[in-house]
Amino acid sequence: MSTFEDDIRRAMTEHDDEAPRAADLLRSLEQAAPPRRRRAGWYVPFAVAVTVAAVVLGGVWVGRHVAGHQQEPATMSGGGGRVTRLACPAKYVGQAPWVPARPAGVDGRARLVPRKTPSSALICAYAGSNNAKQLAGWALSGRQSLTGNLAGLAGQLSWQARRFPGQRIACTLVGGPQTNYLIGLTYPGGGTMWVAATDEPNQCVAASNGEFTSSGTIGPMVSKAFSSGRWPARQAVACDKIFQDIDRLGEDTAMVPAGETALTICVSGKAHRFASGYQALVRALNRLPTRSSTGICTPSPASSLPTWYNVYFSYPQGPPASVSIAVGCHPAIENSYLQSGSASTVMPIIRQLLKAT
Repeated sequence: MSTFEDDIRRAMTEHDDEAPRAADLLRSLEQAAPPRRRRAGWYVPFAVAVTVAAVVLGGVWVGRHVAGHQQEPATMSGGGGRVTRLACPAKYVGQAPWVPARPAGVDGRARLVPRKTPSSALICAYAGSNNAKQLAGWALSGRQSLTGNLAGLAGQLSWQARRFPGQRIACTLVGGPQTNYLIGLTYPGGGTMWVAATDEPNQCVAASNGEFTSSGTIGPMVSKAFSSGRWPARQAVACDKIFQDIDRLGEDTAMVPAGETALTICVSGKAHRFASGYQALVRALNRLPTRSSTGICTPSPASSLPTWYNVYFSYPQGPPASVSIAVGCHPAIENSYLQSGSASTVMPIIRQLLKAT
């Protein structure tokens, strides 16, 4: 008997006096087969600036973050309203990011996931290698139902930055294990959504719900959730961590999106943290003339190596907004979506803040 049939029979047993007959349920499932569909940012942590100096001198801002059998949701009516169950597809049919169905009953176009807390979350794992000859068709290797911190999942994933078609991204090419994940989310009233996320050595594979695509580094968080059965607590910004979930929804229209509550300045590998007194920096960054990022910075002839300042603005929920400043390079300021030519109005404020620590 297939896993799909096992799931249906189990659901029928648990709701024997209220569920529809199995034949009726299977027939209703066969009538719907929703279609599927498929920005990337960069950052250069100061900790790895020396390592990538040759690339920087060449003019490149080094990049960061650098359908088989589909099992449809089973919907049951009970005393508490509609209850939707999702089952893991037997195979990860497409190349990542792939989802078995588009969002149903919830908005998947504005954000990676809705801001509201889901009723349930199921993680399906498909283990393989990024060196594999076939990057599609991987078999299901495990499943995990999340029982804790679903509000944290909504808070983190709903603020992921959008990846735009054709957006430039530079990635490392480290070979190694790759796990493709499908996160199946259900919502009150029967809404469902699948989110594709991948954990691999380069953290370059996008995340998607089939309608909204993000380059946020969420694969490691999904791996932790898969191991523990609960969504992990949000991590503070670190200056010595190469891959972390940064870049925030709204950075394509403002250098620093509204709502920030804290600032971290990373320079020479050291973190300088501020809970207040940094608003002048926000205003200065948001007043800069900007253009769409090209992902390229050219060192000035008088500069041997640019001096990097990585600036992170934290928020009550979701990833921080990141701004990289390269003194001695042009354009000097970048937030993965926007860039600005000069840091002359920004650096005096940063130096003043650093003096205070």
